[in-house]
Amino acid sequence: MKICVFSDIHGSVAGMEYALNIVLRERPDKVVICGDLFGARNTGELVALVKRIDAVTYLIRGNNDRDNEVALLPCGMDGYAVMYHFGRTLFFTHGHVYNKYLVPPVLKENDVLVYGHTHCALLQKFNGLFIANVGSVSFPRDGTPSYLVIEECGITLKGLDGETINELHW
Repeated sequence: MKICVFSDIHGSVAGMEYALNIVLRERPDKVVICGDLFGARNTGELVALVKRIDAVTYLIRGNNDRDNEVALLPCGMDGYAVMYHFGRTLFFTHGHVYNKYLVPPVLKENDVLVYGHTHCALLQKFNGLFIANVGSVSFPRDGTPSYLVIEECGITLKGLDGETINELHW
């Protein structure tokens, strides 16, 4: 099982094209976009690119995703996604409601919280949980566009070129 995670594309066609090319290169089983896909421009182009993702896709609603944009998606958006892989619960959200300081009550020790929102990538073990902030593929505030790959051994933070920036092993 391989999961690729992106966040905070904010209407950037170039950012979504990067994400799509990464999906083609990484060949994940699942793709999660942790919110703020839209940004008041390029809505039709973004929807067309999302439809080209050839993997099970989860779209999380961010604080900038509006109803009129979400309505154009083939599957809509949810406030979060919960999966069970690698012997643990994985909780994906945007980050404006749940984050490392306000943890969803469903998570227990050694579970995983994955979010975006801050545009700053982060991998750490915090209060017994594996915490992963994907950063942003389009508008990183920490200077490095990034995405996550979650696999059997743990979480890898990667740059757009696929090079490993950081790793967090289970």
